[in-house]
Amino acid sequence: MGAIRQLKNGKFQITVYDLTGRRHRMRFEKHKYAKAYIDKIEKEKSEQKLVDAGLIKKTSSVEDSITEFILTKVDLREKSKKKYNRVLEQFRIFCSDEVIINMNDFTRDHADKFWSAITDSGATAKTSNFYLMVVKALFENEIVRDRLIKSPFSHIKYLKAKVKSLVEQQEEYYDTNEIKSFFKVKMNEKDRQVFQMLLLTGLRISELQSLRWEQGIDLVNKIIKVRNYDGYETKTTTSERDIPMTDLIYKMLLGMKKNNAKGYVFKSVNGGMVSERTLLSKCKNIAEQAGIKKNATLHKWRHTFSSHVLNTEIQYEEKQYLLGHKPESMTDRYTKIDPKSLQKKLTKLDELIK
Repeated sequence: MGAIRQLKNGKFQITVYDLTGRRHRMRFEKHKYAKAYIDKIEKEKSEQKLVDAGLIKKTSSVEDSITEFILTKVDLREKSKKKYNRVLEQFRIFCSDEVIINMNDFTRDHADKFWSAITDSGATAKTSNFYLMVVKALFENEIVRDRLIKSPFSHIKYLKAKVKSLVEQQEEYYDTNEIKSFFKVKMNEKDRQVFQMLLLTGLRISELQSLRWEQGIDLVNKIIKVRNYDGYETKTTTSERDIPMTDLIYKMLLGMKKNNAKGYVFKSVNGGMVSERTLLSKCKNIAEQAGIKKNATLHKWRHTFSSHVLNTEIQYEEKQYLLGHKPESMTDRYTKIDPKSLQKKLTKLDELIK
């Protein structure tokens, strides 16, 4: 046990040995502070004896565990890090509200309460499941670190995604008549080029915005290269891919290159990256003129590509590759396939506009 001795000047001096055997000799203004310090050291020593005897696991504070867990995710892309941090911040707030200091204080009842808060918030099954995946991973890290025996979330199952009705599925993309109506509307040629590119390549809007002549356009091999550029990072590691140009896209880009040979392929008025908000506004305006009743969005062009490519001879795994959805296990397989072999199949999509 540590010892407390009152000095002539009225202060209290403590002497105590910690876990490592190092002696602590300190002075405090009040007896209660001196006692609190000794109690802290003695508690740590007592807990360590129980850990050594296999009676309890090591403890870690919620804050320390979150910090440690984040450090295991250094390879995540910036967007994914933000999503993880958003979930962990909600978990941190929950623990604060419930006055949970250490991770081993978090019980199954707490897990049920946290999960109910997420599912009752109106979040989609996909979002809710992401929250669950992150907190489960957080507690798995505690088990790996030998600080917990079992996760308090082990009994909670992921939500099943709602099966969409045929009407809901059709709402997510433009059908053939809607596409033809859209492109019959009189519009600025640069806008037409953007929407044709989105429809016939399946590019994400961020990928289209960041597309550059120097690194992204290969007119010799008729390939669009989606790559990580300075200032742009693809959504996932498997999003980097080569997309074959349809005949229409090839002719369009060939004509554009004559007057637009450097920098972004699709430029704003001042030559910078084209604005997503501006394109969305134009998309909605043109769709309204075309008599399209569906909610017009830019991402819906990607869904449209995904839906209509099924009418070509493109195989399911080839479609995954073109969309940048391919699993990690497919990476090696598809780096051996020449994307140019898909060019003829994809060109059938040009009929949607003609």
